[in-house]
Amino acid sequence: IWGSTWLIIKVGYGGLGPFNVAAVRFLIAGAVLMPMVPLLRARWPSTRTEWTLVGWVGLVLFAADYGLIYWGEQFLDSGMTSILFALLPLVTIGFAHLYLPGDRITSRKLAGTVLAFAGIVALFGGRIRIDPGGPAPMLAIVASTVCAAAAGVATKRHGASLHPEALNAPALLIGAAALALASLIVGDGLVLPRDAATWSAIAYLAIAGSVITFLGYFTLLKTWSVTSLSFISVF
Repeated sequence: IWGSTWLIIKVGYGGLGPFNVAAVRFLIAGAVLMPMVPLLRARWPSTRTEWTLVGWVGLVLFAADYGLIYWGEQFLDSGMTSILFALLPLVTIGFAHLYLPGDRITSRKLAGTVLAFAGIVALFGGRIRIDPGGPAPMLAIVASTVCAAAAGVATKRHGASLHPEALNAPALLIGAAALALASLIVGDGLVLPRDAATWSAIAYLAIAGSVITFLGYFTLLKTWSVTSLSFISVF
């Protein structure tokens, strides 16, 4: 599912600004998850640390990470985007080494991440198109991996007691609000899609690409290492 989102994002702007369409995606995802929290009898965040983590995930993962992805992928093909985002394991092992005492860099981890990145380059390298007009979109995707790694490492350290639904639901809405504000600031405004194709893409990205994938990710993060989970970027 996660691998398919690169292409769906690319074809699913529908003439909307990147922050606008990303805000709609996460607003829908958050609205779906909010009623699931009491239905599952999950505990809402209650401490300052937990609410800080929710805000961090909302702003750094859903707003900054995906804002950069949506902006950058306007100018890059999905193959190039997937190659650049495949740097996520390399960034993650560095953050984890510094912030998680039990997740240190080893020669085996480093070799695995380099091999995985080389595999993505081998798969897509012959078909990508590089826009010589400027490096900014490529740098935006690389910066998005830093945001994703920072959110994952922080959640691993501070989110053990939070139910994935209780973390994701408010974080998605915070991310949607921040993206909506960014859309207003850059002058794209806030509008809803007008065609069924764009709504279909947003619905897929909201339900399959956000609700299902992030619940799976944050559930697995409770028992898996953040370094292991970072390999989602190479599937």
